[in-house]
Amino acid sequence: MTYTNTIAKEAPRAEALLPLRKWLFFLLLCFPASTFATTALEQQIRSHISAEVQSFARQLGAEGKIKQEVELTLPGGLDKQGRCNQLVISRSNSQKAPWGRVSYSLNCKDKPSWQSRATARVRIWLPVVVANQAIEKNQLLTDAMLGTRLTELSQSKLSVELKVAALIGMQTKRRIQAGQVISRHLLEHKLLVEKGSHVLIRVQAEGFEASTKGVALEDGQLGQRIKVQNLSSGIVLEADVVAEATVQSIFKSH
Repeated sequence: MTYTNTIAKEAPRAEALLPLRKWLFFLLLCFPASTFATTALEQQIRSHISAEVQSFARQLGAEGKIKQEVELTLPGGLDKQGRCNQLVISRSNSQKAPWGRVSYSLNCKDKPSWQSRATARVRIWLPVVVANQAIEKNQLLTDAMLGTRLTELSQSKLSVELKVAALIGMQTKRRIQAGQVISRHLLEHKLLVEKGSHVLIRVQAEGFEASTKGVALEDGQLGQRIKVQNLSSGIVLEADVVAEATVQSIFKSH
């Protein structure tokens, strides 16, 4: 017995590529001009929101990457207004952080002019200071203990710190877990040197190191530069606070 396997081949289909201008004409037929106007208007509003978020975040001290997401809601019928070439976008509470649920006023200065409103739900992630390790109560913060992590912010989390350097030398009021976001309410300023108190002045120069007694002319935290007076010579110099009742000054030859 003989079996015959027949494979049916599809007839080749003719494909025609429309020129770019015809494609654009086709799109204009499918979508009304108001759709493109609304898209342009939405892009204007989104660009304004993005720029405002970036500006506010930088004012808070944010450095590095800033992530944001915007869900924009426009009122019905806004597409009938057409494109606006002179659009003024504002919000009444401009001093408040522009994230969360934000309401914007839209004022078109074209002729004819029109006014409307838009609502946005804005989410933002900033690199905030976190603990690199578990930190016990009453410890002085050092650079090695701290790092940053991209974290979503809300209106209630504006007390977070964005710069590690700003927290160096502060003392913890309670235990902080590894990875925990660090805010000022967890910390307190710790003076290692008080004005008028006696201090040990360490002096480093090229080839030698010496120490002498002095008196602090200013309060000082860890890493802070203060003025101290050498008790034996009466000379006033600037020195960095390196430990409790201890400062260090480095002389360089010129």
